[in-house]
Amino acid sequence: MTEQHGTGRLRAGDPRLVVRWARRYAQSRTISFLVQWAVIVVMVLVIGLAANLTSMAHRQDNMGLFYLSIALMCLVMLALAWFSLSRWGGEFIWNVTQWLYGGEGYASFDPGAGRGLPRWLTAAGGGLVVYHLVIAVLVSFGYVSLRNMQPFSALYMAPYLCALILYQGLGVWAWVWPGLYAAHAALLLCGAPIRFPGHFPLLDMIVPVFGYGLIAILLGHAYSRYALWNLKKLTRSIASDVPEGQDDPDTEGGGANE
Repeated sequence: MTEQHGTGRLRAGDPRLVVRWARRYAQSRTISFLVQWAVIVVMVLVIGLAANLTSMAHRQDNMGLFYLSIALMCLVMLALAWFSLSRWGGEFIWNVTQWLYGGEGYASFDPGAGRGLPRWLTAAGGGLVVYHLVIAVLVSFGYVSLRNMQPFSALYMAPYLCALILYQGLGVWAWVWPGLYAAHAALLLCGAPIRFPGHFPLLDMIVPVFGYGLIAILLGHAYSRYALWNLKKLTRSIASDVPEGQDDPDTEGGGANE
């Protein structure tokens, strides 16, 4: 249909469609999130393994290994916090992202995209690290079961992710992560049979937090490819409709006067 309805449907060839698809493309560029995801996965894996080792050492009354594991866990937590909050971490993510996007360059739908996060949201990010460190210590001393760590994590992480999504104005794809993560926690609390075998309790925490994040990032990336395809198609269509010489700045009147 070529009519424009009140639902916001635009006619084919309408320049506003270019703006719409450009915005959707910019909202769905997720390579920077994928770079952050990869770095954080490595650090959290080390933290989880250290917490598991600490718990085992505590049960076996091996205090040397216990304190060594606690020190390793705290060190990696501090490294994660530093990477998340430091300028170097941001520059590293930017450089890798620009390299991966190659010829696509930089795109942003937000005129204030260069500004940093507000202080309260930055503080909340630091609180996220501290919160999980406290949970890891409680797991080490046996106050919290490693198999129940994910629901405790979701209490803080799901609202924090939602706040980030709202502030950054990300696309619909971004809501997949906190939505699935919170739903997974609720299912665990309801006794749903979605746990990993007893020999792999750490996977009950690692797979939801990073698996759902990866799903959301890949969905966003796939949609960005679709949006870019539509954007290129529209610009080619609009360009083909412009009479030859009309966009030539050296031709007075766009070539109309002969």
